[in-house]
Amino acid sequence: MRMKIRTKIIASTVLVVSLSLIVSGFFIYDYAKGIIREQSIKDSRTKLAQISFQLKKIQEQVVKTAEYIVSDEEMTELIYAPPSASVEENYFRKQAVQEKLGRFVALSNFILNVVIAPPNGETYSNYAGYEDYFAEYLKQDWFLKMKGVRNGYSEPHPFFFISGNRQAFSYVVKYRPIGQNAAEESYLVIDIAYSELANVFLQSARDFEQIELFTGADELLHASNGNLPEPDRVFMAEALTSGETFAEDGKRIVLTDEAMSQGWRQAALLSKSKLFEKINRVFFFYLVIIATGIAVTFAVMLPIIVNLTKPLIRLTNAMKRVAVGDLGTSVRIRSGDELEILGSGFNRMVEDLKGLMETSVRNEAVKRQMQIDLLMAQINPHFLYNTLNTVIYLSHAGRGGEAAEVTQALISILQDTIKTGEGAVRASLAEEKRIVDKYAVIQQTRYPGRFRLEWEVEEALLGRTVPRMALQPLVENAIIHGIIPSDQEEGTIVVRAYRDGERFCVEVEDDGQGMDVPEEEWTVRVGQGPERTRGIGLSNIRERLKTHFGASARLEAFGEPGRGTLVRIVLPWSEAEEAGGGKP
Repeated sequence: MRMKIRTKIIASTVLVVSLSLIVSGFFIYDYAKGIIREQSIKDSRTKLAQISFQLKKIQEQVVKTAEYIVSDEEMTELIYAPPSASVEENYFRKQAVQEKLGRFVALSNFILNVVIAPPNGETYSNYAGYEDYFAEYLKQDWFLKMKGVRNGYSEPHPFFFISGNRQAFSYVVKYRPIGQNAAEESYLVIDIAYSELANVFLQSARDFEQIELFTGADELLHASNGNLPEPDRVFMAEALTSGETFAEDGKRIVLTDEAMSQGWRQAALLSKSKLFEKINRVFFFYLVIIATGIAVTFAVMLPIIVNLTKPLIRLTNAMKRVAVGDLGTSVRIRSGDELEILGSGFNRMVEDLKGLMETSVRNEAVKRQMQIDLLMAQINPHFLYNTLNTVIYLSHAGRGGEAAEVTQALISILQDTIKTGEGAVRASLAEEKRIVDKYAVIQQTRYPGRFRLEWEVEEALLGRTVPRMALQPLVENAIIHGIIPSDQEEGTIVVRAYRDGERFCVEVEDDGQGMDVPEEEWTVRVGQGPERTRGIGLSNIRERLKTHFGASARLEAFGEPGRGTLVRIVLPWSEAEEAGGGKP
């Protein structure tokens, strides 16, 4: 029996289309499944690495605080001094220790309390009147478990805070005080807010079925899901015991990370059912589309063949426009078949692509802003340490007025570094002047009579916008690398601002020892001194100028050995900013 050509075309088309769509669908599904799996594992490792980085920062700050406390000779003398016959003298000695511990606690927003327990049975804390509480506090099981280790982190436990009971975990250090012939060892306990751990895991918790954090002693510090099914819990335990960073079976994937200090480990559980949920739904719809396409092909083959080329050409032209970057392209197809579905899918694809690109740009901007905010929020501990030492020295010398002035200057600088949003990027020249003046007060106290700071700025220019924390590192560089190393008794630093045509220029000039190195080397020269503001060097100022003020903004430097240095910030002059009272 001979088949008609129409039948052959319809049968052949149905067969080819059916087999092609089904086979390609399974291949695409398998390929997409593999891509999603690998990408999900990669993204999950990145998230675990980010969590580890934040946790390591917490560990480092806690350890540094412990080191500072243990090495504080003045506090050690107060704690281990023989008891006095005078009750008043003993009281003031304990009060002095409390005040010093309070300063260490104030440097961190997640340290709740510090307790020192010397061998004589006394307890010293930054809270007065809680001696009996802390004596019982150090008899609890969590502390008794820690007495056998040199240093480490405890399991979570309750802690009575000012506002009531809070969950905390503690860093315990067993040590012998420096310079004291103590036969027995003392204990330093730093109580850390458990909420700090919860905040670190908060954003990533919904991306995993479970995240668990263990200390070096295999004590569970944090678990995001307290109702984890037993098979999942067993599989996670086996993965941790194996020592491998990756484990997988038919239903789940476990990733581990040990990048933290003190032997901390974290493990994350991924559910494959949730991982492939979206691709399974897409595959189901793909099968529906295949069935619909076969039915339509069989019913209306001839009209489709006649009308096939015109919509295809329109789709092809639209795809070419998208290929050259025209994401405003859309097609309108009213054929009532797969081509109409294809056209609608194309429009959705273009809209999704446009949205993804816009989202990517926004995310990059947010990421860059976060990096800048983090950079602007960091103050070098050496600068804080030296400034606070200066305050202590002035206080002991009976120069309370100068100590208060230096402390107020330091507070003003610290307050400026915690600004967020647009205020963390830009500032008025008047604000920068205030920061530099406060910084100069501190440095004048440390280097009395070594330099003089002068301003040559018209009142009308104080409202102009400049990069935040741009002048202070330049003045710091002039003092530390220009004036102080020179042989002159008193150097001069001049800060001037002026308009030069369509440019707004701010200069910092000193008459110190100058420089004789090429530009690519002096851009990293700033920041090598022990008292710099961390991360805010010339290369950083240049990058922020380029990012937030355009290509016309730049950083220039001039100098010769023995004749001083001049660094100039060049910004575009904005009439709109002038009309807006200094606001861009």
